[in-house]
Amino acid sequence: MSKIDDAIERIKILECPTGNVESRIAQILEDYGVANSNEIIVERDKYTDNVKGEAYRAKISGDANKSIIVVAESGLDDYVAKVTDVYMS
Repeated sequence: MSKIDDAIERIKILECPTGNVESRIAQILEDYGVANSNEIIVERDKYTDNVKGEAYRAKISGDANKSIIVVAESGLDDYVAKVTDVYMS
């Protein structure tokens, strides 16, 4: 498996406070050696939201054509978010 595949597998099981989703995705990508923190941009992507939850797009500088889409669903109390889907775009 490549570094990015390993990172995606880790992101698939992510559960964290709703307000920390972007930073946790970036941290995982950095921890797995996909890119340095200053090369990673994670933003909410409302256009990609679906029935499984809210979408986040992780972009890595220098690779404008590839993004990682992470879909996370907030719990009933809107405190904990759980990743429901991850894919390359």
